[in-house]
Amino acid sequence: MMDRLTDPETLRDLARWLEAASLSSIEITQGDTRIVVRVGAGAEVARPQATEITAPIAGHALNAHPLRAASTDVAAGEAAGFVRVGPVLVPALAPRAGHVTGRAAEGALIGFGDTLLSLEAK
Repeated sequence: MMDRLTDPETLRDLARWLEAASLSSIEITQGDTRIVVRVGAGAEVARPQATEITAPIAGHALNAHPLRAASTDVAAGEAAGFVRVGPVLVPALAPRAGHVTGRAAEGALIGFGDTLLSLEAK
């Protein structure tokens, strides 16, 4: 539903309906997404901030387990990425379900606490 509400034509319709009803604004919230439409001020779309999943240990970034393909959607508690230290793979777990929007370069040397990937709410 929120995708439809971010459509420019839908936002213009909402603004026209607000003016016809002598209202100045409307706010619609669903999950982490908030849309505010103000008459005369256009529309503002506030997307949730991406959650950064950090490296639990220093090593080399891996976007997926060597036996699996990297996924763009992860579930809460799922291994969203890995850090390789020699032959050992240390998982970086997703704190919540979401869509992966950015990753460290495959094989890049990263330190403890460095951003391994970014995760946005679905």
